[in-house]
Amino acid sequence: MRITGAFVLTLSLGVVAVGVGTPISAQAKGKKKGGEGGAPTASAKEVDKLKAVRLGDPDAGTFKWGMKPEEVMAAVRLSVEGKYKKRIEEASQDPGKQVRIRDEMTREINAVKKSYTKFEGQKSGWDVSIVGPEFQQGTSEAVLVTKEDAWTRYFFFFEDGLYKMYLAFNKDALQGKSFVDFGKSMEARYGNAKPVYRDEKTKGGITHTLDHFAWNAGPDRLKLVDRSEFYGVYCLVLYEQSTHERVVEKRKIVNPGNVEKDELVEAVANRGKEGNDENDDIIDRVVGHETKKPGTEEHADIVVPSTSGKAVSPAAVNGKSSSGSSSSDGSKKKASKKSNDPMDGLEL
Repeated sequence: MRITGAFVLTLSLGVVAVGVGTPISAQAKGKKKGGEGGAPTASAKEVDKLKAVRLGDPDAGTFKWGMKPEEVMAAVRLSVEGKYKKRIEEASQDPGKQVRIRDEMTREINAVKKSYTKFEGQKSGWDVSIVGPEFQQGTSEAVLVTKEDAWTRYFFFFEDGLYKMYLAFNKDALQGKSFVDFGKSMEARYGNAKPVYRDEKTKGGITHTLDHFAWNAGPDRLKLVDRSEFYGVYCLVLYEQSTHERVVEKRKIVNPGNVEKDELVEAVANRGKEGNDENDDIIDRVVGHETKKPGTEEHADIVVPSTSGKAVSPAAVNGKSSSGSSSSDGSKKKASKKSNDPMDGLEL
């Protein structure tokens, strides 16, 4: 289960995301031009599918804004169990195989549970991950990640209520399409979108560059963002507009006049100087996939940062070295302390 990374919406995990927050490229190079006012309305039917707990199963229910982290985790658990149901039934004549399949299912559920992270001020691998621009520290925000067939889904919470889902497509879903071409395929599904551009300063002057596609969806907003520069993927971001506005106001209060440097860009620039956090791909390892780090020669799939709670530097998250086992051991010792994790009790 590569959290690389979310759920059926994860038209698969892998995009260098520029979600609801300011895109990395915009942060580093230019300003968005034109804004999103007057964006066309997306297909309500297709938007509802993005909220489905499991695609193709009308009885699986939907994720609703305001759900508590433990409620989302309970729905995710049901979805994962549904995914393994057929395999378990087909192994009915082989008890040993059934046990192995059930163990695999348990590990996947527990990996999702472990991904739950509150952003309470301590810097970690999340700050330089694909969703780094999607949150700020110390503003009552949190994330939970799950890997689905088509994408990786990141659930974002504000004051313990779900308000945003960030869907990073699997690279296989992109079929080698450019961002413009992929945007056209999304328009075929959700309806015409508004292209939003940004002005980038270059040596030759100002370049007018496509930043993202935008749709209105009733009280919600939908975006398709380009995260291919570092991760080689694109992402859909669905969020409740009213709560997003509250999040923005909270960020202004907690971090007034805050000017954030692009830590992901710096991490790539400094890659190779320090070792990796061995736990930063916990869900990927559970599912048996290999994840590359940002800045490697080939575009990397999304990686879910360490959930150990120990802050790591951008270079440590993105470095090529596989060393770092001693610091990892220290993280495990700290993790043994009693926590107030709302996911406690959901583990199989």
